[in-house]
Amino acid sequence: MDAQTPRLRVAVVTTRDIGEQNGRAQVLSAIVTSLSRQYNVKVIRLLSIAETKSWMDLARAAWRWAVSLLKFRPMPLQCLLYASDAQCQSTASEIVRTGCDAVYLDTVRCQALLHVLRRERPDLHIVTDFDDLMSRRATFLADKQLAFSTGHTGRHFPRWLRYLIDVALAPAVTTYEAFTLPAAEHDVVARSDATVLISRVDRQHLCKRLPHDVRVHAIGPAFRLQRLPWNAAAPLRFVFVGSDSFVQNRTAIDFLTRYWSENVPATPLHIYGRQRRSLPQIPGVRWHGYVDDIAEAYHPGSIALVPALDRGGIKTKVLEAWSWGCPVLGNAAAFEGLPVADYPLMSPENDWHPFLTDPAAHMANWLRAAGLGSTFVRRIFSPEKFENAWCEIMLPASIAVTARPGTALRNASTYHAV
Repeated sequence: MDAQTPRLRVAVVTTRDIGEQNGRAQVLSAIVTSLSRQYNVKVIRLLSIAETKSWMDLARAAWRWAVSLLKFRPMPLQCLLYASDAQCQSTASEIVRTGCDAVYLDTVRCQALLHVLRRERPDLHIVTDFDDLMSRRATFLADKQLAFSTGHTGRHFPRWLRYLIDVALAPAVTTYEAFTLPAAEHDVVARSDATVLISRVDRQHLCKRLPHDVRVHAIGPAFRLQRLPWNAAAPLRFVFVGSDSFVQNRTAIDFLTRYWSENVPATPLHIYGRQRRSLPQIPGVRWHGYVDDIAEAYHPGSIALVPALDRGGIKTKVLEAWSWGCPVLGNAAAFEGLPVADYPLMSPENDWHPFLTDPAAHMANWLRAAGLGSTFVRRIFSPEKFENAWCEIMLPASIAVTARPGTALRNASTYHAV
């Protein structure tokens, strides 16, 4: 847009604090930063029922859930959690009152707010960011009889409720979410002007279920290269970065610590991230907890290990390691959505024994993998491509045609997609 064109007014509605130190919050922060460079951005935090602690919200959510069951269109529990009538109405009123031109919604959880916005402003340009395809992840977890992590919302639950969701009723909750999320995703896609997924693979899975796919796009995360790939001079060590509050990290940590306990490799394993569980003292395993500067985890000689549990989305810890010039040893799930040609370190985790017991013998693979990963991040996931994609998709069609002739994005291949 030229200097005479008023800056677009964009409301960014989030369901979490964007200052948190996890992959999703960092992507959200990057979106806000990118949009703020070109548009007037207002960030609005949509509180969950667990945060409002209102009995009225709880009663209305229970009623909404009962009605959805009677209509044979049951709502996912995570959508109900953000279906506070008061929160949705006040958020929609603020968006309408401030005259926003476009709205960003954080995941399928904003389904109830989306319904309100469509009633209040049918012409409003709304983009919903799914991040991962949650129904796909829920189906995987249900098949494995694993808990659907309460994540950042869990801290607001009473301890007894968190126990029920994470432990006692975990299989039932996960199965219910896997059953109900597809319909919610379809509804959100139909009511949004555009829906974004972080992975092209997830986009393909979603589009197979839809009658048309012109509204579904893939925009990968942004990573700036922090350091050139390291050389053979640095001492080798293995690293894992992640908090055990997420089920996929817990299983990865359990796999790695069990391997070190049984095989006692000479090369140490360094684990970074907040851990809620007691830390076992295992020879060669060093626990660092949360660190203010992630560069500490990725100093030269570090080899990131990613024995990913589930497919879906993009494993940002892989891109993070590559951006710091480190190689990543991972399984197929770790590299889903990251098609690096001839990458030498994609291997089933049960076949890692030669790499872990004698890493020096595989130096050529470490160096080649670090170089390939660094080049891939620079070429595909640059912050400039990320910013252009998000600023473009937030433009309403009428403004995009007049302000940026020929660049209105209505085809997923135009976006920063991998």
